[in-house]
Amino acid sequence: MNWIVTSIMGAFFQNARSSIQKKLNTEMSLMASTYVRFAFSLPILLIVFLLYFGNFDYFRTAIQSPNFVTYVVLASVLQISFTLLFLYLLKFTNFLVGTALSKTEVIQVAFFEFIILKDYLNFYALLGIMISTIGVIIFSTKDLKNIINSFFSRSTIVGLFCGTILALSVVFYRGSMEFIDFTNRNFDNALLTLFAATIIQTSLITLYLLFFEISEFKKLKSNIKLSALAGLFGFSATISWFYSFSLVQAALVRAVGQIELLFSYISSRFMFKEKIRFVEIIGIVIFIFGLFLVIFKK
Repeated sequence: MNWIVTSIMGAFFQNARSSIQKKLNTEMSLMASTYVRFAFSLPILLIVFLLYFGNFDYFRTAIQSPNFVTYVVLASVLQISFTLLFLYLLKFTNFLVGTALSKTEVIQVAFFEFIILKDYLNFYALLGIMISTIGVIIFSTKDLKNIINSFFSRSTIVGLFCGTILALSVVFYRGSMEFIDFTNRNFDNALLTLFAATIIQTSLITLYLLFFEISEFKKLKSNIKLSALAGLFGFSATISWFYSFSLVQAALVRAVGQIELLFSYISSRFMFKEKIRFVEIIGIVIFIFGLFLVIFKK
């Protein structure tokens, strides 16, 4: 059951990182605030990597596998693409519908894991994922009429495509770990994959900023403390996710990880003392029931 604990940890740290990035979004461009999650995680990751492995021998061995490199590059580019597409989604007035439907990522992960990695889930786990996703959609939109009325809108299509890209990214990350066959520990595979991915993502976005938004580096310097904190939480979230991926199917991990929305909801209610709507309670109950099936019928 370690994967459940680390999945919840991943959700918790991701919520903390997202909260900081929302603050940074007001100080710098969206691409620069996205850059923070990778660039400021890299130094922490490098220290942890060297303390754990002692040298780069395992990393050199890992990148000698063409399949490992291909899967990590694909996953890394897809993750960046998801971020950019999701930011594009925010431009729409009815983006809440698209955002909610992007949560179908969990169902799509199960589908792509079966197609790409030949992994399958038992009936109860698959049913739990579908039920929990419905709960999340109800909870996120608070009005199913919006989804029905806007089903063929541009925001809905973009939202569903966001889920597809993120699902593919998750599956390729998990798949890349399967090509590491020279270690005996799941954490080794997770750390090696995360290290490779963070280097790729940091390099790509650095090049983008240098060519298109070079002035953002000054803003990064003036927000160094918040950026460092976002990097710490970002590293903590991602290593938790990746370790979970190395233990069980990614669809199960992402299903449990949806509890991040509950963390965000609770913190928002606690801070702003807002009343809980009945439809939100229904969504939460449905989500928890689906989660129960995923965890205990796995």
